[in-house]
Amino acid sequence: MDKKLKISLSIILGGYISSLGFYFTWYWARGYYLFNEMRHSGTYLLEIAAVVFAITVIYFFSLLLILYTRSLQKFWTSFSLVSIVTLLTFFLIPSSYYASYHFERAKEKLRIERAKEKIRTENESMKEIEAKVNEAIKKNDDFEKSITELQAKLEYESKENDKLRKQLNETIRKTKSLEEEHKIKGDLVVQTKSNEDFSKIKTNSEVGNPDSVTKHQEIIFKLQIISSSTRLATNSPQFNGLKNVWEYRDGGLYKYTVGNEKDLKSASALQSEFRSKGFRGAFVVAFKNGKRMPVREAQRFLN
Repeated sequence: MDKKLKISLSIILGGYISSLGFYFTWYWARGYYLFNEMRHSGTYLLEIAAVVFAITVIYFFSLLLILYTRSLQKFWTSFSLVSIVTLLTFFLIPSSYYASYHFERAKEKLRIERAKEKIRTENESMKEIEAKVNEAIKKNDDFEKSITELQAKLEYESKENDKLRKQLNETIRKTKSLEEEHKIKGDLVVQTKSNEDFSKIKTNSEVGNPDSVTKHQEIIFKLQIISSSTRLATNSPQFNGLKNVWEYRDGGLYKYTVGNEKDLKSASALQSEFRSKGFRGAFVVAFKNGKRMPVREAQRFLN
């Protein structure tokens, strides 16, 4: 081996040792802490081994160039080559670390932004869900309130129905009592024997006695068809289209009659007619000067 080659090898060895020395010095001064902050890991030995291997490969490649290229075996040529390689290692090693550091920081920042966006989206979703839950709770409260109101209304209607039922039962009881009171045994009382003299006497008596004529005129028989605790309109469906219905009040009830008969026979015939039309509870009532009176008393009065 000639002297020039030895000098070139010495230059390469010196550059190699200088690069390793610079790397280890910089790494323990700054790179180690930067590495741990960047990686958050304890695998720094692999990092060191990788960098040392790279430096070794670079200087080994420079050694091959010098060995196989005579022009590079000159002192200043080999010194310039090794100097360039050494300076590049001085510049590239920290630069690569800083570039990797900033790249990792950018990635970390991006991950943080994505995490924040995810949290913000989840918060918005939670707010929407909470709003829907609150709306559902409000609807449920409104529904329960409606149920409560309907139950209260139902109870009120039930009480009102009970009152009306009691009034109806009382009305039916009073109506039946009046029917029994004013019931006529037999629609007509027929005399089996003709008595012309009695007729003549009766006729003469009526002609000769003006008071008797007046009594006949002021007694009227009507047919009571409906009794109600409340006043009915003239077009009420209960009248079944009847016209000329007369109303009077008795015993706290509104009572409705039809007809205006002068004798019991006509009133009884009217009673049969209306019962056949569906007014099963129709019965004859008597009035004197517009005031109610018992039918039997009215019949005795006329006779």
